[in-house]
Amino acid sequence: MAGKTLNDVFQDTVKDIYNSEQQLLKAMPKMQEAAQNPRLKEAIGTHITQTQEHVRRVEEVAKMLGFDPNGVVCQGTMGLIKEAQEHIEEFAGSAAGDAAIVACAQKNEHYEIANYGTVITWAEQLGLDDNAIDLLEQTLQEEEETDDLLTAIAEEEINPAAVGNSASMR
Repeated sequence: MAGKTLNDVFQDTVKDIYNSEQQLLKAMPKMQEAAQNPRLKEAIGTHITQTQEHVRRVEEVAKMLGFDPNGVVCQGTMGLIKEAQEHIEEFAGSAAGDAAIVACAQKNEHYEIANYGTVITWAEQLGLDDNAIDLLEQTLQEEEETDDLLTAIAEEEINPAAVGNSASMR
């Protein structure tokens, strides 16, 4: 389609992010319930609260910039959630299950980090409202912090427990 601009792809990607965040709000409680590790359960709970704020921020960004954030279904997040559900079913109730939950959660975080980083760069290049950019940057920072926390929990507790269970089975 001729005539499409960077602003068009920016808005489409923000809509994708909005739908992604909404899908994750529905999926994360299931991940939290399936998690065995208390720190992982707490981290997911904290991120559910943050994600509610992420949805609000995306709505605010869209309002500031004059477009509706609805209208796109994020296929990427849909696939990542499906994969997480399969892993939860396959590894339920084990340390390996927690490792799988962390891996799936981090795949989502990395996807979100890529999306937010991209729209921030585009917003800056388009000269969009600095307040909108600030909101997107706040969310990017929280996504990065969540990813770092998940790494720490995995390295300090979950992965050693899963390896320990594997070693005892040999």
